[in-house]
Amino acid sequence: MRVKHGDRVILDVRAKAEPAESVVTDDYYTQLPQIRLSPNPTSRQAHPETPTEVTLDDTDVVKLLEAALRHPVFNMRQAVLAAIWNHPETVRQIFRFGLTAAAAFTEIREIVAEELANHALAAESPASNQAGSTRDILLPRMPVPPHLRAIRAKGTGRTE
Repeated sequence: MRVKHGDRVILDVRAKAEPAESVVTDDYYTQLPQIRLSPNPTSRQAHPETPTEVTLDDTDVVKLLEAALRHPVFNMRQAVLAAIWNHPETVRQIFRFGLTAAAAFTEIREIVAEELANHALAAESPASNQAGSTRDILLPRMPVPPHLRAIRAKGTGRTE
């Protein structure tokens, strides 16, 4: 994280992100969740003498993620995707949204339908159904991971 004030760099170290207390707006009707960015104490870089902290609300985080997802450098987009992939419940919410997207999100509905059709075609291909022919298989079939067995069993009506 780099924090600058004019030409002066106030902070240039790795950041530690953590949830902060929500702030209640002046009208007392809305709570704004916040994230606190502060210098990582385990960072090898030099720390500032005065404590430096940056607090982001939910709108700031949305803008930050949108900028990262539209970033021209592939690694920035991959960082966002890696954070999502490392949180299974978020993947579940995204998948569920894609399956049940409202009519206003026709583009998302079409992408999900296309990917599901591609997956179904790959599963039904003759090469995947030939149990006896190992000559054409590059890698052996892997067992279903434990965290996906329950999901798979729900879809087929059987237990594994």
